[in-house]
Amino acid sequence: MSRSGEGFVLAQVQLRESGKPLLSMLESVAVGELAAVCEAQKLGKQPLSVVMEPGDFSLQLLEKPQVAEDEIRDAVRWKIRELLDYNVDQAVVDVFEIPGLKEQGRTPQIYAVYAHEDRLREYIEQVASADMDLNYIDIPELVQRNIASRLAEDKSGLALLNLQQQTGLLTLTHQSTLFLARELDSGYQHLAGVANAALAVNDSPMALSEQPGEALEAVALEVQRSLDYYESHFGKPPIRNLVIAPLAQPVPELLEHIRSSLGLNVRMLDLAEVIDAAAEIDTDMQARAFYAIGAALRSE
Repeated sequence: MSRSGEGFVLAQVQLRESGKPLLSMLESVAVGELAAVCEAQKLGKQPLSVVMEPGDFSLQLLEKPQVAEDEIRDAVRWKIRELLDYNVDQAVVDVFEIPGLKEQGRTPQIYAVYAHEDRLREYIEQVASADMDLNYIDIPELVQRNIASRLAEDKSGLALLNLQQQTGLLTLTHQSTLFLARELDSGYQHLAGVANAALAVNDSPMALSEQPGEALEAVALEVQRSLDYYESHFGKPPIRNLVIAPLAQPVPELLEHIRSSLGLNVRMLDLAEVIDAAAEIDTDMQARAFYAIGAALRSE
């Protein structure tokens, strides 16, 4: 389940031994209607994963502390204490490691995820009335990884870009491992506004390619910097494929600008590549349900 506007998107997925997972339910739910919808859908004590909103948590790439495995969270808590604007005792901390770096002779790295305990309590209270079994409070970076890992390009390395209304998230994955995540300051609304303004001023269909706008250029630059960092910092082969998640609003020339600027293979994602569904899901719903479906695809 994820937030969408003033409500939620609730997705239920059945993982299967062969073939794509089956999307058995997908529904937009108003804030006050979650319990009623869960009862109507007979969800009962089904396991639930809730995706946190950006800004409600922090994600930090750190060198792995040289302590026993059961002491890593405490060591990370000590490391991040000066980054917090609240008492470190109020922080809930989790970690996940980037595998294989030590075997390459590189410094082991971990991601630390931390949030104020009050934020997590708010998420727990939001779903308490639904009487479901809250198993995970997840983050967008990892649920986006769940989708990326099911795409063919992930075998050699994949950049997946998801643009929300005001912000964006770029993840770089390789064989189901999240190596890098970058937040973008621009979302589809701003990028589409830049594109439409350029098209309105210039009648020529080539106008936007000639004058792509600072926002599109900034996105391409962030993608390039992230790819360079991934290659140099983690010692990985170059990523050649960028997939863009379904957009709630088209962004003219986005694909072509990144393709021509960076020389990448760029394409749009249809979630039908990842899941089976009884009926076709339109692009707008795919965009709104992207994180909810990613959360439902969690398999570990």
